[in-house]
Amino acid sequence: MVDSVDEDYRFETLPHTTGRDRVEMVARKLRQLYRGTTYYSYSLEERGAGKRKDDRYLFAALTDPELLSPWLRGIEANALPVAGVYPLPMVSAFLIERLRLKHSNLLIVTKNNAGVRQTFFKDLKFRISRLTPLRDAAEVADQFYADEVSNTRMYLDALTVTHVDDTLQVVIIDQNDSLAGLPAAIARGRPNMQCHLVTRADIVSRLGIAPAELEGSADTLHLHLLGESKPPINFAPRQVTGGFQRYLGRRWVYRASAATLAGAMIWSGVNTFELMQLDELTANLRRQTQDFHARYQQVTVQFPQAPTTAENLRQTVELAAQIKASLRTPDAMFLVVSHALDALPQIQLTRIAWYYGRHPAALDASRSQAPATSLEALDPGTRVQSAVVRAEIRPFNGDYKAAMGLINAFAAQLATEGMVAEVRAVRLPLNVSSDAGLSGSTMAASDRNSAEFEFAIVFKAGV
Repeated sequence: MVDSVDEDYRFETLPHTTGRDRVEMVARKLRQLYRGTTYYSYSLEERGAGKRKDDRYLFAALTDPELLSPWLRGIEANALPVAGVYPLPMVSAFLIERLRLKHSNLLIVTKNNAGVRQTFFKDLKFRISRLTPLRDAAEVADQFYADEVSNTRMYLDALTVTHVDDTLQVVIIDQNDSLAGLPAAIARGRPNMQCHLVTRADIVSRLGIAPAELEGSADTLHLHLLGESKPPINFAPRQVTGGFQRYLGRRWVYRASAATLAGAMIWSGVNTFELMQLDELTANLRRQTQDFHARYQQVTVQFPQAPTTAENLRQTVELAAQIKASLRTPDAMFLVVSHALDALPQIQLTRIAWYYGRHPAALDASRSQAPATSLEALDPGTRVQSAVVRAEIRPFNGDYKAAMGLINAFAAQLATEGMVAEVRAVRLPLNVSSDAGLSGSTMAASDRNSAEFEFAIVFKAGV
């Protein structure tokens, strides 16, 4: 915190901009105003009410940079980080909120190590600050302070910041109870000035500063306020605050490391707790297993002697399950043939033979009058159901053409069933093969009253 007469405050109105344009415009203005120092900063105060609505800025600087050189060298020699360089008048602004001051024309007077500081606030916004150094003991009388306050009032009136008829509220911060007579000295012969004295006891009770700390330095109050919050004006350039940025980076790394370590410890604790629970569960299961084994041994002692070994019993059960799974009944074959007979009542069933095995008799190609099909290439090891159906057409009047139509319809009806893989004619009432010879008497064939035929039905594998 800097309290020196080598300071400059200026208010400038600039066009309203945002983002990078604002940063470049303000930086250019700062370099124009303060060429001889690198300790400067700015604050956006308000936006104008006119048509253009320009921005009003406060530009501030420390005009003598050599003032800070010995201090910064000492700080750097001790490897201490510098967060910022703040002017004391900006710190005084925090007294407005802490003391709940609401005056439109407010002058805060403090007595610090550097001298008497007077900071004026217009509508609770910073406007002007003056520092009067104390050069000898003769100038520390109340009248000296009162004259300085009077000079500040005339200066404000001359700048038309205040009017002669305006009431100026003077708040005197008396940190060591040495300014008790100043309010009366100010009010004597100076109209339109009201004084309010904040004593040492008020500072202790309202701001929470210990009395012992107030005795340490005349700047304790402002240092306390600076520690609680940072002003908007920071004179320190980047080369000065670089160490502080590294300091913040290290603190962030330390916090992240601590958080990681805490998370790892919590995770390890959870894993340890779960491991203990699993160990306990394993021990309980082991005890239950031993208990069940002991009970099993007690029960099996009463069992009679088994006729064979447990392995033979297991194989027997497995074989029985396989035999049960491979068993077939002619229900499916009866169902298929019944559906076909219901559709063609002229066909009468005379004989049916059902087979289930690897070599069904129905696949004997030597008995078939039909050409060979792909089922003859079926793996001989595949077990399938098959049947040989013998039937006749009644009544039969000798019309073989009509009889063959009924037989073909019967075969088509059998083939429509989803379980049937093939329907093959084994014997027909009339041999229609191209290689068959003609023999016999047509009169004898016409005397027949029925037309017999045989079909071989092969089911799909797995039915």
